[in-house]
Amino acid sequence: MQLAWIDWAIILGYLLFTVGTGFALRKLASKDMTSYFVGNRAFPWWLIGISMVATTFAADTPLAVTGIVAKDGISGNWFWWSLALSHLMVVFVLARLWRRTNVITDAEFIELRYDGKSATALRAFKAFFFALVTNCITMGWVIRAMGKIVHSFVRWEELSPGLYAWMAGWWPSKSAISDPGEGLSILIMAFVALFYASMGGLASVVVTDLVQFLLAMGGAIAFAWYAVDYVGGLDSLLERLHVIYPTRVDGILGFFPQGMTAAAAGAFVTYLTVQWWATHNSDGGGYFAQRLVAARDEHHAYRGTLLFALCHYLLRTWPWILVGLVALVVYPLVPAPGAEISSEYARVLGDREAAYPVLIAKLLPPGLMGLLAASLIAAFMSTIDTHINWGSSYLVNDVYARFLRPKASDKELVLAGRLATVLVLVVALAVTTQIDSVKGAWEFFTALGAGLGLPHLLRWVWWRVSAASELAGLVSAALVTALLYLVAPELLYFQKLLITVGVSAAAMLVATFLFQPVAPAHLQQFYRRVRPFGFWGQVITEGTAVNWRAGGGLKKALAQWAAAAVTMLVSMFALHQVFVGTRWLGVLLGVVAAAGWWLLARVADRGARCEQ
Repeated sequence: MQLAWIDWAIILGYLLFTVGTGFALRKLASKDMTSYFVGNRAFPWWLIGISMVATTFAADTPLAVTGIVAKDGISGNWFWWSLALSHLMVVFVLARLWRRTNVITDAEFIELRYDGKSATALRAFKAFFFALVTNCITMGWVIRAMGKIVHSFVRWEELSPGLYAWMAGWWPSKSAISDPGEGLSILIMAFVALFYASMGGLASVVVTDLVQFLLAMGGAIAFAWYAVDYVGGLDSLLERLHVIYPTRVDGILGFFPQGMTAAAAGAFVTYLTVQWWATHNSDGGGYFAQRLVAARDEHHAYRGTLLFALCHYLLRTWPWILVGLVALVVYPLVPAPGAEISSEYARVLGDREAAYPVLIAKLLPPGLMGLLAASLIAAFMSTIDTHINWGSSYLVNDVYARFLRPKASDKELVLAGRLATVLVLVVALAVTTQIDSVKGAWEFFTALGAGLGLPHLLRWVWWRVSAASELAGLVSAALVTALLYLVAPELLYFQKLLITVGVSAAAMLVATFLFQPVAPAHLQQFYRRVRPFGFWGQVITEGTAVNWRAGGGLKKALAQWAAAAVTMLVSMFALHQVFVGTRWLGVLLGVVAAAGWWLLARVADRGARCEQ
């Protein structure tokens, strides 16, 4: 289906808004690195939280969820649902600590926490690694997913046959983006995001994130409503799933995996017991840390992260899952005998992730399609703009200003930041050409950074962790992951992850005790600024500003985290029951969960006031 004029008007209006925002905020962002990369540390909690959700609300996620539902049912989403344990850890244990650091990047935090040449080397290495490896892999799968979406309703071969033919003549045959029209759409959207992100810095990213989230969330809900209505409503959807998949329907609709094989059980247990803390951002680093240090104060950082967790796991999940279930009805996994296979059905059979954009093109009328297209572009840009700005912050703050031009003027550093955004995007576009599957890229990315999860958590609560600990975990995980994907590709994802985590954890602990710890004077400076929880008895002195007993504060914070994890589980199960289970039970559990969140917020707020 082609876009009508009203669809194009909606899309162009949105693009003009983003460009105008970047242009309007260019002077505010041009003062210095603090204004450009952390917005003068002035953002309120609600803007911080919405910005976090918008950044993770990328165009790749609905496609990946659609593919997961088709392959593993609703319960397959525990692959990413399990990360709620990590994000709640940030809310109740780490968000306030991040704000107290007053750094610009989490790479800069390394020299705040550690000392010596090893800390300097680790900062430089991680700046490059995060800016041009993990960051660009993330951008690559987001861009690839957006290409799959626009391919369904933007036909450049019809809009501009001459341009399409010219591009087809030189388009590389080995690229994962096989269609030059898809490539052209990607380039246009990516460079619009580059313009406003480079002009307005983090301020333009966060401001546009607010509108992008509202647009993306509204579009997702509207599409889910329209898709469910297309198959006759929610009850009809469930009835048709029982008819089409009589032996599989429990596995498709189950909140937890049903009748698990040994492999499925191993994957599920790994998600809940290992993956959530093994991820390299287990402590809220990366672009989360950038938002946390940009908050007005530590209380705004905590509240913003809590808002993110609630929206991320409760608000945005079910519109995608419902569309995934509709796709199983409209495009069954196995065609009925003698059924005609249309070109769109053939595309879905070859790539279940493509069912989401195919249904957009099939079901939506003009106007609503433009709204959906704009919402997905918004979701795409809300992720790309963050990663462009965040990646360039490493290159400028932790490489250029730290090592190459330590005496550079503020004007020079802002210019370097804008040039670095171009470099980051170019590398990401190159990575995009090698990515076929969104979920496959997710898995590789998680395994690649699995060696950093444990040291990233421990460095906040244990004095003995050093730069050598992180280096050992990072290098060992990267080497083991690359080796496993080369020599043992037949291993399942969770098996690769367990091997990687086991080797990297052992390497990290050996390095921790083999090398010298951080100097006591340096640790005391860190402790006085950040006032962390945990085991710091070796560095606490009578002169320390905080009168605090080692271990006690950590136990209280972990108790709040555990209570929040249970409340999150009840909340998620309540929504599951409302949509595909026993609705009265879902409503009852929803009331219980709401009371639990209110109580947790009151306790956490009271504790924060007492601490201050």
